[in-house]
Amino acid sequence: MTFGQLAGLIAAIAFLILVIFACILLNQLSKTMKETNKSITTLTRDVHYLSQEMEDVLSNTNTLLDDINHKSEQLDPAVKAVADVSQSVSEVNASLQEMVEKARLHREKRQFDRSIFKFAGKTLVLDAFNKFRQHRKQKKGMTNNE
Repeated sequence: MTFGQLAGLIAAIAFLILVIFACILLNQLSKTMKETNKSITTLTRDVHYLSQEMEDVLSNTNTLLDDINHKSEQLDPAVKAVADVSQSVSEVNASLQEMVEKARLHREKRQFDRSIFKFAGKTLVLDAFNKFRQHRKQKKGMTNNE
């Protein structure tokens, strides 16, 4: 075997090894691509189902939001009525407090007037009693002087 033949044989073996590794690499790459395609198909199907579910959820959300808005509009008069009642209760409370204060002042004035009448009555009774005693003394003094 000559040197040229030996070099050609080595080159052919190297090329054969290179082709074998390329085939193995292409086979692994093919498997990877199949798995990737399978994953993409599954992902696409899942995204499709998720998008349908999201459409249902958004539709239900819009329906609920419309219902809430409608009920909120119906509750507005009730809330206003409650606010009006609250205002009326506050006004009644203020009026009652004013009435109670007037009644308390009236009662105190009556008690003061009664105490003045009692004092005046006592004074009149004592004054009348003193005048009666003086009158009796004068009468006795007149009878004793005669």
